[in-house]
Amino acid sequence: MMQDFIEREFSELTEINDKALRQKTLQAIVTAVEMGKWTKETIREVPVTMNWATPCTLLEHIHAVTRMCMAGYNLVAGFYEQNGVDFRYDYVVAGALLHDIGKFLEFTLEDGKISHGKTAYMRHPFLGAEIAEKVGLPQELVYLIAMHSFEGDKSQHTAESDYVRRMDMDTFKCTVFGLEKKK
Repeated sequence: MMQDFIEREFSELTEINDKALRQKTLQAIVTAVEMGKWTKETIREVPVTMNWATPCTLLEHIHAVTRMCMAGYNLVAGFYEQNGVDFRYDYVVAGALLHDIGKFLEFTLEDGKISHGKTAYMRHPFLGAEIAEKVGLPQELVYLIAMHSFEGDKSQHTAESDYVRRMDMDTFKCTVFGLEKKK
């Protein structure tokens, strides 16, 4: 069953203390994977990008971003607190796990070749936000997913969306550093 597989693959889900939020986060990931027609056998082939020839997969990227967010949370949480700003660990972990779920729809595997999906009528931030909305995730997380990439450059952010966005961008830059962008 895909849900059991995803639960094992995304072990960071256990870090989300709110059980309802954990379940909806799991549901969103499962929905994205199934809608993209990825399987247990092919999910590790989903690329993080098709614009650079990096061996990093989407799963590696999601895990790296999530673990960076978790590792740094306690180091910076006090700064938000002293400024009177909510900075919720559960939203950080859920947001990090979910930020790129739209890539499961943006990329497809057909005849052994990965390409941009024919049904991907929007970029992955909006495809992911649509799924998050569909499964009933809090609006702050729907927004985080939608605004985590350059779409959020001129937007307001919650503490969690800003934090996850920065960890995502730093991780991505490390992933493609030294590589030439495909033309």
